[in-house]
Amino acid sequence: MKQIYLAIVILLHAVSAHAQATSSAVEIITTYSQNGQFYLKSIPFDNKFPSLPGKTFVYQKGNPIPLYEFNRGFDSVDEDSNNLILSNNGELIFYAIFWDADESVEGLKSVTIYKRGAIAKSYTEAEITGCDETKERCNLLYSNYEAVVDKTKSNWGTRNYKKVFKQGIDEEEKFLNDFPIFNFADKVYLTDSKKNVHIFDLKDGSLSASQSFESVFGQIKDKGKFVQTNIQRFDAPIFLDFPNLKNGANVYQNLAAQLGMKPASIIGTKDDPYKIYRFTVSGYIFQNGSVEIEKIEADKQLPKEKILAFFELNKFDTKLIPKEFEKWYFDKEYFYLRKSDDRIARQEKQQEKIEQSKELQKRLIAEKIGDIYIPKDLGECFVELDKLLKDVDKKEMQTLPKREDMIKYHMGLGMWMRNNWGLWGGSRLQKYFADRKINHPDNMSSVVLYFYHDWLNGRKETWKNWEKNPKDVF
Repeated sequence: MKQIYLAIVILLHAVSAHAQATSSAVEIITTYSQNGQFYLKSIPFDNKFPSLPGKTFVYQKGNPIPLYEFNRGFDSVDEDSNNLILSNNGELIFYAIFWDADESVEGLKSVTIYKRGAIAKSYTEAEITGCDETKERCNLLYSNYEAVVDKTKSNWGTRNYKKVFKQGIDEEEKFLNDFPIFNFADKVYLTDSKKNVHIFDLKDGSLSASQSFESVFGQIKDKGKFVQTNIQRFDAPIFLDFPNLKNGANVYQNLAAQLGMKPASIIGTKDDPYKIYRFTVSGYIFQNGSVEIEKIEADKQLPKEKILAFFELNKFDTKLIPKEFEKWYFDKEYFYLRKSDDRIARQEKQQEKIEQSKELQKRLIAEKIGDIYIPKDLGECFVELDKLLKDVDKKEMQTLPKREDMIKYHMGLGMWMRNNWGLWGGSRLQKYFADRKINHPDNMSSVVLYFYHDWLNGRKETWKNWEKNPKDVF
């Protein structure tokens, strides 16, 4: 299976979050049943993955009219990924998400099986693998690429790539490198990271059996095949700003004028003296230029109904959207406005500063911000992390050779701390660090991570020594 490396930020499993990636390309996917008698065509409506917006059509060979269609796009599919499978009667679709599944959302769980467009069965990773994620690391899909492929001889990372196995790799590991998941005779065989094979029946969508790979290899070693998949790639319509009106007029100028306001910018300093109002919109823009707003979030002083009316009554420029896509989903497009009268806008800014200062003073002594407890010192940080993290996470951290290795968690757990413990927006923990001349949130979270390594390894007093005599620990 092709190795896909995504430059995305993923939190530790212990900190519940769903991560999405974006791509500069968007792909229309055509996948055929094993018997070649049916195929599906999936057209996504955004360039995020994993994601739901889109439409899928299922056809019988030779018939240009779809047997059925439903609202859902399939992504994260490659010519050899085998994670999108159509049954031999065209009725069932098997779809697996190997990375970044959202087990709380139907359609984005690790495995979803559709019957004529409706979800028939869905499974979380834990339901399939039986893995206790609090005690062990396990993944839905077996992956041995680094262990079995000679990347140098394969010309890895070049256009001349051709897979070459390392010497001495046995038949089983070679098979699993290509076919940790495959379809044969309307059964899907999926091997997880513990080398257990889970068999799904595409007649009813059930998980019919789970066995060790060694016990079934003899039966399946000649059955592994790649699903016939064709992919059309297009440049994704990436809007740096919301599209202008169909007639070329500037959308920000027109919207602001209709609201009796002025466009504002958070880039640069031009509008720093003025109070800025914000709103975001999410929804679809259609090929004909019409817009359907799904969600709007706006400062309470802004007239939501007038904003919605503006989008409903106008047509917008769609030249960036490929003609093959009937519509495109935009998620949280930001708009910034200010009052037209400069004097009033300045007065509002001064009042806003006063209110912000009062709010900051409250945050600097608050035990909680929202529903999250804010530690008052390093020791309390470690107590909270002990509650937050799973045993498997703590064990992984504990076994790192040195505290500096904790930097690997800077963009995961570290980000969670910076965002949720008020290290950016003000909190008693932020003040604790600032009082000790640690002023940047990145450095604050690094101090926590470094001394937490000590804490996990029985050195529970080192943070107190640092507290008495703060100094650079990096």
